[in-house]
Amino acid sequence: MANVIGYSQAIENGVYTIPQQTKVITESETTALVSGGNGIGLVSAYESMEIAIEKARNYGLGMVSIRDGHHVGMVAYYAMMALGHDMIGMSMTTAAPAVRPALGARKLLGTNPIGFAAPAGVERDFVLDMATSTVASGKVGLARRLGVPVPEGWAVTTEGKAITEPPEGENDGWALNPLGNTREQGSHKGYGLAVMVDILCGVLSGGGFSSQLARGENMSWVMAIDIARFRDVDEFKAMMDAMIRELHATPTLPGVDRVLVAGDPEADATEDRLANGVPVENGQYEAMKLRARQVGVEVFI
Repeated sequence: MANVIGYSQAIENGVYTIPQQTKVITESETTALVSGGNGIGLVSAYESMEIAIEKARNYGLGMVSIRDGHHVGMVAYYAMMALGHDMIGMSMTTAAPAVRPALGARKLLGTNPIGFAAPAGVERDFVLDMATSTVASGKVGLARRLGVPVPEGWAVTTEGKAITEPPEGENDGWALNPLGNTREQGSHKGYGLAVMVDILCGVLSGGGFSSQLARGENMSWVMAIDIARFRDVDEFKAMMDAMIRELHATPTLPGVDRVLVAGDPEADATEDRLANGVPVENGQYEAMKLRARQVGVEVFI
């Protein structure tokens, strides 16, 4: 929801090309290079995953690298599109610099999130949605709007000093930490994953890697894998169920209720939102209502 205002302003200011056209530039039986037409990233990523799923249906595997794109929102959404087709999905996207390389002091990488989804049987599907930074940049912005501090380890100044007071907007004086934060805690892992995302999304597509992107530009990559080309789908799902149950049954550390599997927190939140509504931070909600009135959309509440 925090991006709704930005989307509408980008359309109004001509930053996004609307109406847009997702165009296949080159393709083979299993691959495609797509242009998002400089339009809304949510549209081009969705249409590209549809292409990947169709290729996987015909040839067992489909992957698409997307250039000329913008923000795609929840990256795992596109991986999840494969679930209903008894397929495994994977998705990722670059972003303008917000994260420092491991051992570096200057932001050169995007948060470069990765999404992965695999279907289960009676258990919840496995859905991973993770930034390759210690935390997604939107959480820093939310903390700033709420007026609360952020934990040490999320971000540092260019001198390497830990930040607890949320910075005022994007600037060169601070950077998010790569996943792992320090050398001793494995910062090279988050750093390496972020560069991997840049390669598949930005270098493979030719759209540019993180440090070449302007704020709001995003290059993406999606893939679908047909499980039936490897083994019986029901047997695959039964093994997924067994694995998930075993993980859930792990004895917990003191003070912890249960062991979670990727996708559990989001599924819990979905059930809560469907029952109790979607919470929106008051300042953001007022800003959304103001923007709606500016563009002539009726506001009911």
